[in-house]
This record gives sequence, C-alpha cells and structure tokens, in this order.
Amino acid sequence: MPRLIDHTEREIAVAEAAWRVAAREGVRAVSVRGVAAEAGLATASLRRAFPTQASLLAYCLDLARRRAADRIAALEQVTDPGSALAVLAELLPLDAERRLEAEVQFALGTAALTDPALRPAADAAHQDVATACRHVARALTGGPAATDPTQPDATDPATAHLHALLDGLALHLVRQAPAAPTGWAVEVLRGHLAALAAAPAGRPPG
Repeated sequence: MPRLIDHTEREIAVAEAAWRVAAREGVRAVSVRGVAAEAGLATASLRRAFPTQASLLAYCLDLARRRAADRIAALEQVTDPGSALAVLAELLPLDAERRLEAEVQFALGTAALTDPALRPAADAAHQDVATACRHVARALTGGPAATDPTQPDATDPATAHLHALLDGLALHLVRQAPAAPTGWAVEVLRGHLAALAAAPAGRPPG
C-alpha cells in the first residue's frame, strides 16, 4: 500500500529547502524550480502546494516565526532576569538552526518592504518579537501583564528599548562568521535585563 503523503511535513521540508537556497544564494534565487530541485521534488508537485514564489516565501517566513513562538511557549513564565533571558535568547541566532531562521527573517523582512504579498508574514513576525519584549519588560518592571486586554497596545519606552536591542544583537550575530563566538550577545542581553529589572517601572535602563 503506498505511503500517504503528509502535506504538512512536505511543506516544512520545502520551506527548509527554500531557507537553504536563500542562505546560500540570496532571496532572489528562491524560485519554485530551484527549491524543488533542492528538496528533491518534481516542480509540478511543489507548485500544487505553492503556486507562486510569493506564496512559498510567505510560508517560509511564517514557519520561522512559528518555530520561534513554539520554543518560547515551551519555556517557563518570566519571573526574573534569568527566565527572561531564556525567553529572549530563543529569538537570537545562537546556533545553526536559529541562525538560519534569522537569516531568512532578515532577508524576507527586507523583501517585504517592496512586496505586499510578504508584508502580512513579516508584520506578524515583527509583532511576535514586540509581544515577547513587552511581556518581558512588564514582568521585570512589575507592569501589567502583556496579555491584559484592557491595556493599550502602544509600545512603552522599556519595550521599545528592549526590542531595538534584541533586533540589533540578532543582526550583529548574523553578520559575523558562523563559527564566531555568540556568548558576548548573551552577556549584553543579560546585563540589559538585570538593569531593566532594577530600573523604575516603565523606563528603560540608562
């Protein structure tokens, strides 16, 4: 009896193949034909799942976002700088898997600035990071829970500062050689979270 096709499994395999192409050759090289060859699939088979390059790229970006969200959801609740560090470290490219995810998100996030088809996935990824930073900032400063529906969505200074720091660290890590040390970024983030916990509520450390 032929093996049933797991469409979700195949889509993930295709997305990972697209990530490899993007990391190796750049986003412009991610075509349905090229990704099919990388994944070892017939072009027609891949086109059934992803009819256009835009649909393939949007799925790739969303998969990277969902994987990071799943890792964060598996961690304990933020109660102190140590647990906050564990959460936000999942958003930094500290190993090969997370580095590839970050490369994809940076590349496709840039492409989304001029490609409306990619914008929803890019915006969702940006919002996920913003939400994680808001949750951590509020937990460390004793502010209202990030999930409190009565609270306004406007970003407070502590959240904005933390989000900018996290994005900057991720970019620096991606730009450095894959074999270069990453511990320095963890220590920078650790120091900022400790200062945030000691700062007045709602204010970034300074």
